[in-house]
Amino acid sequence: MKKFIRELNHLRWIEKELQKITSFPTVGNRIRFSKMFNSKGNVARLNCIHLGMKRMYGGKLSITNRSKDGRFRNLEYLIYDYLKIYYPSLPYNQVLINKNNWFDIHKDKNNKQDIALLLGLGNYTGGELNTHYEDKTLEKTHNIRYRPILFKNKTTYHSVNKWIGNRYSIITYLI
Repeated sequence: MKKFIRELNHLRWIEKELQKITSFPTVGNRIRFSKMFNSKGNVARLNCIHLGMKRMYGGKLSITNRSKDGRFRNLEYLIYDYLKIYYPSLPYNQVLINKNNWFDIHKDKNNKQDIALLLGLGNYTGGELNTHYEDKTLEKTHNIRYRPILFKNKTTYHSVNKWIGNRYSIITYLI
Protein backbone atom coordinates (compact mmCIF):
# COMPACT_ATOMS: atom_id res chain seq x y z
CA MET A 1 0.00 0.00 0.00
CA LYS A 2 2.85 2.41 0.82
CA LYS A 3 4.41 1.86 -2.61
CA PHE A 4 1.09 2.67 -4.28
CA ILE A 5 0.73 5.91 -2.27
CA ARG A 6 4.32 6.92 -3.06
CA GLU A 7 3.75 6.23 -6.76
CA LEU A 8 0.48 8.19 -6.77
CA ASN A 9 2.17 11.14 -5.05
CA HIS A 10 4.96 11.06 -7.64
CA LEU A 11 2.37 11.15 -10.44
CA ARG A 12 0.64 14.10 -8.77
CA TRP A 13 3.94 16.02 -8.65
CA ILE A 14 4.34 15.44 -12.38
CA GLU A 15 0.74 16.55 -12.92
CA LYS A 16 1.28 19.77 -10.96
CA GLU A 17 4.36 20.53 -13.03
CA LEU A 18 2.37 19.98 -16.24
CA GLN A 19 -0.39 22.31 -15.02
CA LYS A 20 2.18 25.10 -14.53
CA ILE A 21 2.82 25.22 -18.28
CA THR A 22 0.84 28.21 -19.52
CA SER A 23 1.81 27.95 -23.19
CA PHE A 24 2.06 24.30 -24.23
CA PRO A 25 4.43 23.77 -27.19
CA THR A 26 3.04 22.56 -30.51
CA VAL A 27 4.51 20.43 -33.26
CA GLY A 28 3.45 19.79 -36.84
CA ASN A 29 0.94 17.01 -37.34
CA ARG A 30 2.79 14.64 -39.68
CA ILE A 31 -0.43 12.88 -40.60
CA ARG A 32 -2.21 16.11 -41.35
CA PHE A 33 -5.97 16.02 -41.65
CA SER A 34 -6.24 12.32 -40.91
CA LYS A 35 -6.32 10.54 -37.57
CA MET A 36 -4.83 13.01 -35.08
CA PHE A 37 -6.87 15.65 -33.35
CA ASN A 38 -6.66 18.02 -30.43
CA SER A 39 -9.48 19.61 -28.46
CA LYS A 40 -10.07 22.02 -31.39
CA GLY A 41 -10.61 19.20 -33.90
CA ASN A 42 -8.43 17.95 -36.73
CA VAL A 43 -5.50 20.35 -36.89
CA ALA A 44 -2.08 20.78 -38.43
CA ARG A 45 -0.43 21.28 -35.02
CA LEU A 46 -0.50 19.07 -31.93
CA ASN A 47 0.08 20.08 -28.30
CA CYS A 48 3.07 18.01 -27.20
CA ILE A 49 6.52 17.95 -25.66
CA HIS A 50 9.20 15.47 -26.78
CA LEU A 51 11.88 14.71 -24.20
CA GLY A 52 14.97 12.58 -24.70
CA MET A 53 16.20 11.55 -28.12
CA LYS A 54 14.81 11.99 -31.63
CA ARG A 55 15.67 10.37 -34.93
CA MET A 56 17.03 12.79 -37.50
CA TYR A 57 17.00 12.48 -41.29
CA GLY A 58 19.53 9.86 -42.23
CA GLY A 59 18.80 7.80 -39.11
CA LYS A 60 21.07 9.63 -36.65
CA LEU A 61 19.93 10.20 -33.07
CA SER A 62 19.97 13.66 -31.51
CA ILE A 63 18.75 15.23 -28.27
CA THR A 64 15.30 16.80 -28.63
CA ASN A 65 15.06 20.58 -28.58
CA ARG A 66 13.03 20.53 -25.35
CA SER A 67 15.72 18.50 -23.59
CA LYS A 68 18.45 20.82 -24.95
CA ASP A 69 16.86 24.12 -24.00
CA GLY A 70 16.05 23.04 -20.43
CA ARG A 71 12.67 24.78 -20.51
CA PHE A 72 10.99 21.80 -18.82
CA ARG A 73 13.96 20.62 -16.76
CA ASN A 74 12.00 20.01 -13.55
CA LEU A 75 9.25 18.12 -15.41
CA GLU A 76 11.87 16.06 -17.23
CA TYR A 77 13.61 15.23 -13.96
CA LEU A 78 10.34 14.17 -12.28
CA ILE A 79 9.37 11.90 -15.19
CA TYR A 80 12.80 10.28 -15.51
CA ASP A 81 12.97 9.81 -11.74
CA TYR A 82 9.53 8.17 -11.78
CA LEU A 83 10.56 5.81 -14.59
CA LYS A 84 13.83 4.93 -12.87
CA ILE A 85 12.05 4.08 -9.60
CA TYR A 86 8.96 2.24 -10.86
CA TYR A 87 10.03 0.91 -14.30
CA PRO A 88 13.82 0.47 -14.10
CA SER A 89 14.05 -2.16 -16.88
CA LEU A 90 11.78 -0.38 -19.37
CA PRO A 91 13.60 0.30 -22.66
CA TYR A 92 12.99 3.84 -23.95
CA ASN A 93 14.87 6.85 -25.26
CA GLN A 94 11.97 9.25 -25.77
CA VAL A 95 9.08 10.48 -23.67
CA LEU A 96 6.13 12.12 -25.40
CA ILE A 97 3.75 14.33 -23.41
CA ASN A 98 0.45 15.15 -25.10
CA LYS A 99 -2.05 17.74 -23.94
CA ASN A 100 -5.63 17.25 -25.17
CA ASN A 101 -4.55 15.34 -28.30
CA TRP A 102 -6.87 12.60 -29.48
CA PHE A 103 -5.69 9.70 -31.60
CA ASP A 104 -7.86 7.40 -33.69
CA ILE A 105 -7.08 3.69 -34.09
CA HIS A 106 -3.45 3.09 -35.09
CA LYS A 107 -0.22 1.18 -34.40
CA ASP A 108 3.08 2.87 -33.54
CA LYS A 109 4.86 1.02 -36.33
CA ASN A 110 8.05 3.14 -36.33
CA ASN A 111 9.07 2.20 -32.78
CA LYS A 112 12.02 -0.17 -32.37
CA GLN A 113 10.61 -2.08 -29.38
CA ASP A 114 7.11 -3.39 -28.95
CA ILE A 115 6.63 -2.10 -25.41
CA ALA A 116 5.53 1.29 -24.17
CA LEU A 117 4.35 2.79 -20.92
CA LEU A 118 1.29 5.02 -21.15
CA LEU A 119 -0.36 7.00 -18.38
CA GLY A 120 -2.93 9.74 -18.11
CA LEU A 121 -2.85 12.77 -15.82
CA GLY A 122 -5.09 15.79 -15.46
CA ASN A 123 -8.60 16.73 -14.48
CA TYR A 124 -10.72 14.82 -17.00
CA THR A 125 -13.32 12.10 -17.37
CA GLY A 126 -13.21 9.55 -20.20
CA GLY A 127 -10.01 9.37 -22.26
CA GLU A 128 -9.46 5.65 -21.77
CA LEU A 129 -7.04 3.66 -23.91
CA ASN A 130 -8.68 1.09 -26.17
CA THR A 131 -6.78 -1.92 -27.46
CA HIS A 132 -8.12 -3.58 -30.59
CA TYR A 133 -7.86 -6.93 -32.36
CA GLU A 134 -6.24 -7.13 -35.81
CA ASP A 135 -9.65 -6.63 -37.44
CA LYS A 136 -9.83 -3.37 -35.43
CA THR A 137 -12.74 -4.49 -33.25
CA LEU A 138 -12.50 -3.49 -29.59
CA GLU A 139 -10.57 -5.88 -27.39
CA LYS A 140 -10.37 -4.01 -24.08
CA THR A 141 -10.75 -0.55 -22.56
CA HIS A 142 -8.13 0.59 -20.01
CA ASN A 143 -8.53 3.47 -17.57
CA ILE A 144 -5.06 5.07 -17.61
CA ARG A 145 -5.72 8.05 -15.33
CA TYR A 146 -3.11 7.62 -12.56
CA ARG A 147 -2.87 3.99 -13.76
CA PRO A 148 0.18 3.40 -15.95
CA ILE A 149 -0.09 0.56 -18.44
CA LEU A 150 2.58 -1.32 -20.33
CA PHE A 151 1.35 -2.47 -23.71
CA LYS A 152 2.57 -3.58 -27.13
CA ASN A 153 2.11 -0.31 -28.99
CA LYS A 154 3.93 -1.39 -32.15
CA THR A 155 1.88 -4.51 -32.93
CA THR A 156 -1.40 -3.72 -31.15
CA TYR A 157 -4.00 -1.41 -32.65
CA HIS A 158 -4.97 1.20 -30.09
CA SER A 159 -7.05 4.36 -29.80
CA VAL A 160 -8.30 6.84 -27.21
CA ASN A 161 -11.86 7.53 -26.10
CA LYS A 162 -13.09 11.13 -26.13
CA TRP A 163 -12.94 12.98 -22.82
CA ILE A 164 -14.09 16.10 -21.00
CA GLY A 165 -11.51 18.30 -19.23
CA ASN A 166 -7.73 18.70 -19.58
CA ARG A 167 -5.98 15.41 -20.33
CA TYR A 168 -2.22 14.87 -20.38
CA SER A 169 -0.87 11.57 -21.63
CA ILE A 170 2.72 10.48 -21.14
CA ILE A 171 4.11 7.70 -23.30
CA THR A 172 7.58 6.21 -23.50
CA TYR A 173 9.05 4.52 -26.53
CA LEU A 174 12.28 3.51 -28.20
CA ILE A 175 13.03 5.02 -31.62
